[in-house]
Formats: sequence, structure tokens, C-alpha cells
Amino acid sequence: MVHAIDSVDTKKLILGNCKIEVANYGATTLSTWTNLGAGVINDFNHNVTKWDTQAGNAPDPIQGIADETVVIDGSLIEYDASVLASISCGIATADTSLSTQTVYKAGGNTELTPKAFRLTNRRIVSGATKETVFLIPKGYIENGLQMAFKSDNDGDPIATMAFTIAGVIDTTLTVGSQLYTITRPVWS
Repeated sequence: MVHAIDSVDTKKLILGNCKIEVANYGATTLSTWTNLGAGVINDFNHNVTKWDTQAGNAPDPIQGIADETVVIDGSLIEYDASVLASISCGIATADTSLSTQTVYKAGGNTELTPKAFRLTNRRIVSGATKETVFLIPKGYIENGLQMAFKSDNDGDPIATMAFTIAGVIDTTLTVGSQLYTITRPVWS
């Protein structure tokens, strides 16, 4: 049997990593987004929890979706107290008013404030910038500050700050686009 050989359409590839930004929940303008700085997005996962039920006198089970989330795992390498506080969803704050130091404070807050998150993957195609944008309109940080320190003599001694964000259903949006959207230009 001879198998057909597919060619790869390079216009459909997502190359490299993404810039990550945060904004207050409900943000609609570009100026409201804060770039989180240098880092890496490791995973983008759409998680679905299904339900099903089988009636005793029906041949097929009924299936549906009980819950959906989108989980983003990443890490930052630039320590910036105000940026870290901006993704904390209210569990931490930053005091950057002093010229000699910044202070990142956490502990005791009992309520999370939703945020909007945006990942942007940028490519140059035939001299033109093309962006694929992942928009999570409503999400929460899943963990507090997570820092992985390394040896001073490590080949890559930069400490990383891991984060996990869980996007949740935003019922104020149209059904079918309540969890996330991916927008990509059509390339000729």
C-alpha cells in the first residue's frame, strides 16, 4: 500500500512562544493590558469534564459538558513586583512608590478578583507581522508566587517564577465563546 505524503502548510504553524498580558476583567481597549515581561508559556490546555446518563429504557446514553476550564502554565524571568501583583487576582499587592525599593506583599486576602489574560504569538511572514491571539476573558491565578532558585554557578542561573492561570466560563458572553477565543489572520 502506498501512503500519500502530506506537505506542511507553514502558514498554519504556530512558531515560538507568546507574549502574555493581563487586564482587569471586562477590559476592551489595548491600553488597559499589562505586558508581564520576559517568560515562557509552557502549556495551553482546554479541559472538559463530561457527564453522561443512561436511561434504563433507552439505547444510547445522553452526554454533556459539566464544566470547562482552560489552563495556562508558564514562567516569568523578570521580577517586577507590580507585574506579579497584577496577575495575583487580589492575593498580593505591590508598593512601588518608593525610589529605593519595591515591596510585594501577600497573605490574608480571602477573595479572588477575576482578570482577563491574552497570549500573543507573533510571526513575520513575507515581511509582514502576523499575530495569533489567544484571549481568555475571565480567569484566576491558581497559585501564589512560585520561585525556582538555581545555583550561582548553574549554566542558566536565572530564577524563574512559575504561574498557573485557569480561565473559567464567562456567562456574560455568547455561548460558544465564553471560555476563550483564538484569532488568527488569514494569510494568502
